Amino acid sequence: MNKPSRINLLFDQYLNNTIAEDELAELYQYFEDKGHGAQLDEIIGQYFDSTLHTAHIKSKEIGDLAWQEIAQQIEDTAPVKKLRLFSMFKFVAAAAAIVILFFSIFYIYQLNHTQHNIRIAAAHDIPPGTHRATLQAANGKVYQLVGSKEEIIAGEKAIRYKDGTVLETEAHVETFTLSTPKGGQYRITLNDGTKVWLNAASSLSYPSQFTDKERRVVVQGEAYFEVAHNARKPFIVSTGTQEIKVLGTIFNVNAYKNEGMTVTTLVNGRVQLNSPNISKAAYLNPGEQSVLDQNTFRITPVDASFYTAWKDGEFIFKATPITEVLRQIERWYNLDIDYSGIPEDIQIHASIQRDKPLSAVLTALEKITNLKFEIKGRSMKLMR
Repeated sequence: MNKPSRINLLFDQYLNNTIAEDELAELYQYFEDKGHGAQLDEIIGQYFDSTLHTAHIKSKEIGDLAWQEIAQQIEDTAPVKKLRLFSMFKFVAAAAAIVILFFSIFYIYQLNHTQHNIRIAAAHDIPPGTHRATLQAANGKVYQLVGSKEEIIAGEKAIRYKDGTVLETEAHVETFTLSTPKGGQYRITLNDGTKVWLNAASSLSYPSQFTDKERRVVVQGEAYFEVAHNARKPFIVSTGTQEIKVLGTIFNVNAYKNEGMTVTTLVNGRVQLNSPNISKAAYLNPGEQSVLDQNTFRITPVDASFYTAWKDGEFIFKATPITEVLRQIERWYNLDIDYSGIPEDIQIHASIQRDKPLSAVLTALEKITNLKFEIKGRSMKLMR
């Protein structure tokens, strides 16, 4: 294989998180070799053209600055474990013409736990979230679920952990609410076989048995569904602002109140979306996403894996505003973030494992944004 094709292959593997350690080292060698600058410039230009769909300066100028940054990163850090980071900053010209340029810089950053520069006041780092949840019955009784068991199963006569341990014996049909706190997630298999992954700071209300003509549940926050097929009994997910109607499919719904919108991403099957303030229903096909904002369903094609990666232990951001990135971090690490002064025009491209301590994640963000954060206890703010 010739070198240009080899570089393209390694770059694609890197973006898809399938690159081996020896291949990663090989890719770094290409970064350091100025003889491959033109090829790498072209790759970067193609990447941003295809993924960001935005105006930017010429790829040669991007390349020059990108490789300077990469060289510095390689010099400053040791290859411990890869962390893909991309960043796009917007600069506004200070002239009457109001020229707006999008300056796209590609970063490769090697995570090194010995070189953290995050200002954490406490002596101990903040660990990532884990499996934590409560289950509340209609009579008010609350069960603190065992984190190590990770999942509960709603059977016909009892609720069990996945290992078979009985949590609750059901004498009749009643409603339960599964809730996760900040820094928690959990899974449940409902009575019909539907599987639900519940993200941090979320809740799922469901009946112990689906005895009506429809299977109806209520979600607050974020949840990933693998709905068991039943053509005679549709499955309906209510978020307050919309209803998702399916027969059997896989989808993700993000309905956190502080996000200001409801985002539904379809992985497989087909879903129908209804909102009390919209007269016409919307429909999603696989690989499509609906954003319900200001009484409108905006449907666009997306890579669904970006929006479902959280259930597999990964943050994936693609041109994501930094404030949205920080809200996800806030929920997963159980933080209270002061957003005052944080620039809203910074967008992040990144793939970060959710099992990293907070210091590792913030080190990465500091590297690509030039922002500095301060942590005191569970409070976080931008350093002035």
